[in-house]
Amino acid sequence: MSMPSSDLPSTSVKHLLSPELFWDVRMDEVDLEKHAAWVTQRVLEYGDWPDWQVLVRHYGQSNLAAIVTGIRSLHPRVLAFCKVWFNLPESAFRCSTNPQSL
Repeated sequence: MSMPSSDLPSTSVKHLLSPELFWDVRMDEVDLEKHAAWVTQRVLEYGDWPDWQVLVRHYGQSNLAAIVTGIRSLHPRVLAFCKVWFNLPESAFRCSTNPQSL
């Protein structure tokens, strides 16, 4: 997977994301490429539409699809959104093939 697809520098992307999403870490130490799945999951589960649009612009649609389909656990609401957004069947998502036990 080649990332990012954006012309935005990572530092700009970090400042465009809602800071409350990353209250527990120092954002200047987060590597958006190395931690792409973690950042994406945070935005999907706790972010808002502008945060999602920042990720779409930074990673690109195809890179985001690869990231999201590889995430181990997604809230059912997030999974439903991603199925529609990426136009993919539920079976394409790792979280649906290896569901977490409660």
